[in-house]
Amino acid sequence: MAEGVFTVVWSTVAAVPIPGALTGQNLASGTVITNTIAPYQNNPLYAGITVASSGSGGQARMQLCFGPEQVGKRVLAYITFSSTITEFEVQVWGTGCWSINNPGNGPAQPNSITLGTPVGVGEPFPPGESELPHPPPPYNPFLPWLLVNIEAGTAACALVDVISVKINANPSVAIASAVVNKNGVSTGYNLAQLQSGVTFTDPGDYEVIITFQYLGDGTPQNPPGPPGEVLTRDFTISEAPFPHMQRESLVYSYIEPGEAKLFDHAVVDDGTIEYDEMTGTFTLRFCGDYFVKWFVVPEMGMSTDGSSFAVAINGSTDLIGSSHASISPTIGFSIVKVDGPPPALQLISVSDGAIELSKYTLVTAGIVIFKIGDETPSMPRGET
Repeated sequence: MAEGVFTVVWSTVAAVPIPGALTGQNLASGTVITNTIAPYQNNPLYAGITVASSGSGGQARMQLCFGPEQVGKRVLAYITFSSTITEFEVQVWGTGCWSINNPGNGPAQPNSITLGTPVGVGEPFPPGESELPHPPPPYNPFLPWLLVNIEAGTAACALVDVISVKINANPSVAIASAVVNKNGVSTGYNLAQLQSGVTFTDPGDYEVIITFQYLGDGTPQNPPGPPGEVLTRDFTISEAPFPHMQRESLVYSYIEPGEAKLFDHAVVDDGTIEYDEMTGTFTLRFCGDYFVKWFVVPEMGMSTDGSSFAVAINGSTDLIGSSHASISPTIGFSIVKVDGPPPALQLISVSDGAIELSKYTLVTAGIVIFKIGDETPSMPRGET
């Protein structure tokens, strides 16, 4: 089964056929689509879609990231660079991000993004939105097999980013060409090498581009697709893997015992600490000693032991911060050593009752994670 986020570059269009553009004012890294403008605001169809940045500076490429709510769906994205509007089809076969690439010349940052209506991968788009000139469902260029596999090593922590790329052979797909660009320049790898698998460690923004034709299976239900379809996959290797992240919660809520605190707003994010906004899980892929400091501002609690939270590593709690006043910030800090499999870190309520966060403060919780020392892997990476 396919996995990851795939895109097909369709064509340039004269105008966006639907309303709801995300402009430069609401494309900040960490933006939650359903917290922005109509028709996305509070619309469950767009749940789990966020905007992120693949780097820093004026030429940093923006990313659309998709959570588990969008897996198994596809959506049209109308991306405007300067005055050119390009229509993309984005298919979500697994949680992940798509680095938006300007297919022409000009800026790396888009002026605006307009998203169509997410639909199932085998469903047609609503009237008024474009369709590729291929037969209607169940034809789909992504259904036969996964064409591109992009993996980060996870057997042990990494000293640098290590990304492996492999294009799988597929008798029902004829691949005309395949290239990998780094920062817009070809890396020189050919199709045969990419089908065998290539490992990348040099920093930069990468794009895998495959031109192909789906050959079908000889039945009317699965006819051939048009030649010259283009599939893209993107990934980024960090310039300096010295991980640091600061996130806040700007949401008033209750937290039940055993529940993870979610941090909805990114203050600082260098992109090398992974964060799942659905589960509140931080993943530390790079080797090192990490300092973790956090606070939670409760209003009141229905517990007998006050407001108590703990850093949990792979589900096991660490040092506990606890406050026994009715209105008082709960704080804590921990040192986490990463020298093996990347750990999953969460801030968990270990109170014996529900905790209500303060309605009177803008920031209800915060966390800072940054690397303070070096470690080396204590076991082989296990890569092939």
